[in-house]
Amino acid sequence: MEKDVNYIIGFDLGIKYAQISFVSFEGEEGDVYNIPVCLCKRNGANQWFYGEEAQKFAAGGKGVLIRDLTALAVSGDMVSIDGKETDPVDLLTLFIKNSLSAIGVYKETAAVKAIVISVDELSPRMLSVLERVKAGAMRNFEGVYFEAKVESLFYYTIHQPKELWSYEVGVVDFSDGYLKTYRVEMNHKSKPILTTIEDKIYEDVTIPEEFPSIMERDRYLAQTDEKLYEIMEGFLEGRIITSIYLTGRIFEKEWYPKTLKLLCKNRRVFGGSNLYSKGACLGGMEKIAPGENAKAYLYLGKEKLKANIGVYRMEQGKQIREILLEGGVNWFEAKAEFVFMPGEDYHLPIVIVPLDGVRERVVPIVLPEFAGRDKKSLKFICRLSMRSEKELAVEIEDGGFGDFYKPMGRKFEEIILLGGSL
Repeated sequence: MEKDVNYIIGFDLGIKYAQISFVSFEGEEGDVYNIPVCLCKRNGANQWFYGEEAQKFAAGGKGVLIRDLTALAVSGDMVSIDGKETDPVDLLTLFIKNSLSAIGVYKETAAVKAIVISVDELSPRMLSVLERVKAGAMRNFEGVYFEAKVESLFYYTIHQPKELWSYEVGVVDFSDGYLKTYRVEMNHKSKPILTTIEDKIYEDVTIPEEFPSIMERDRYLAQTDEKLYEIMEGFLEGRIITSIYLTGRIFEKEWYPKTLKLLCKNRRVFGGSNLYSKGACLGGMEKIAPGENAKAYLYLGKEKLKANIGVYRMEQGKQIREILLEGGVNWFEAKAEFVFMPGEDYHLPIVIVPLDGVRERVVPIVLPEFAGRDKKSLKFICRLSMRSEKELAVEIEDGGFGDFYKPMGRKFEEIILLGGSL
């Protein structure tokens, strides 16, 4: 990385491999492909190696290789190294820090404006792991963001020439050793244009990294080509797919002629390992300076809140709608808190506005009563949060009333089902 340059970094943290992409506002860009997600500690010394160097060092019998760092961190199971129990999140943090050091991001002259970590699934547990990694390896960066790979795919797609995504976009992914497919679909009748990505996992369609012999490898890959061809026939049937991306190291070798011929018929096909890291990088740029496409298109995955949620309240004698939870954010990060006094009907009207254009729904929450208290002397604290993708928790707490009534600490909760998903 050059001196005195502002960078955006995309880090694709896979199960087996990681990829890094970076761009600068000054026009520099680059990628680091296929970093094995592993560490190796030298026997009897506090010296660590990562990636391919770790694999080579362990192969020489000088240390123990620790694989699957991402999965270990999510599981939370302690790892025994030289007879000492080690937190797997600390190991993942070390791996990420070493990987970033290789591209010079910790130099004082390199300003990281944003880094986006892209993972298979941004679950609450994964988010907790990444927050710890952020504290250990990225606390000095200006902006640190986390997203699912499908969201990185969304950002990658909308930054390509429009003729490549005028209809649907497909992805065939072997980056973790087994087959995953993605289909990018856009609803051009909605504003903003809602984008969904359908994914499917074929854990039985696998490709080992090593084979007993060249003959065995060729036989296995030929069989996999036949199997992949059948899956792709179903994937393409009845669809207009403008372009398809093939990602994973295995696609660097052309072992799939029958499938490739099918995919290339009337569409563009691209290969490469930086699909998600580049997409994460582009997403980082959008978070700092949103472009026209990012404003016009909204990605809605299974981890996203699919409705605007708020309340109706009175202001200067008029009823107004106030949105408190914005659709499009991760549902497990959507939270809001506000203070209010009950109206004459003694209800709190929660309003749910689906992003797919379905008519809004108002759910009146009956407020709790307190013996000996006039309703005009009540003040409540309301907290909104999501318990799941479709469950909205509304918590009501007594907020007291000035010096007249102290808060009693009583809390009441109601769960509202949001209904169908996009």
